[in-house]
Amino acid sequence: MLLGLTSCEKADFDDEDTPATEEPTTSETVDEGDANLVIRVSNTRVFPFEKRNAPRRAVENLVDYCSRLNFVIYKDGEKVVGKSQLKGDADYGQVALSLTPGTYKLMVLAHSSYGGNPVVSDPENIQFTNKLSYSDTFYYYGDIEVTKEAQEHDIVLLRATTRVNFTINDELPAELATIEFFYTGGTGVLNAVTGYGADVNSQQTKRYNVTGYKAPLSMSIYTFLKGDTGKLNLRVSALDKDDNVIMQKEFENVPVERNKVTEMEGDFFVTESQNTFSLTGETGWDVLQHLTY
Repeated sequence: MLLGLTSCEKADFDDEDTPATEEPTTSETVDEGDANLVIRVSNTRVFPFEKRNAPRRAVENLVDYCSRLNFVIYKDGEKVVGKSQLKGDADYGQVALSLTPGTYKLMVLAHSSYGGNPVVSDPENIQFTNKLSYSDTFYYYGDIEVTKEAQEHDIVLLRATTRVNFTINDELPAELATIEFFYTGGTGVLNAVTGYGADVNSQQTKRYNVTGYKAPLSMSIYTFLKGDTGKLNLRVSALDKDDNVIMQKEFENVPVERNKVTEMEGDFFVTESQNTFSLTGETGWDVLQHLTY
């Protein structure tokens, strides 16, 4: 998605700002006066990833930063009710529910997957897919006690993702139409109970339409890690309009950390392929690793 840039501008793709294109599905609306449970996403301040050589962006509220919210109530391992919201909805960031008193599990997700909502029937296997797209993702999971008396809860969400920002500095071929990322080592399935990736091996793909853009070209990919650290194997392909390969490079064992950014930059279209990296600096998303290729 080109995010409104003209063909002569530098391209800097940022999935957090990608608008959703699909209407949300919601459960039956409950009048707030009849609800015994109101859940609000806390106005947590989020530090967006800082772009190389760009002015520092101000912190944003989480509900402004993400374009989709999912609220799910579970009882004895089964989904009882689920509501999803799209940024721009009148009640975005808050749901009112009427539930039988008892102890439940509450899960809340915030993300910007422009293809739709993930599968949320099992909190230990929240399934995002290549079709949905992967984005910066925040989560909450915990017990909630519902009584006859009305109650309200402000929920604080935590970031679950890791991010790789990939920048091409050299001149782009005129026939270039698409940059495709194929990567393994992480997963597209979130275990919201632990906040880590589920024990599923994923082959993740992300494609960017870059027709007419000029360098430097900056793009991002996201994944969930099964631990605090990991390594990704990344294949980056430059394709023409017919998906013929112009240039393809593989980067093995790219170091990544949960809730952190690894930034890769270099000359991609040079004949020599130097698949080695050097740590040149760091700053905050939580922490940014800066690697040259």
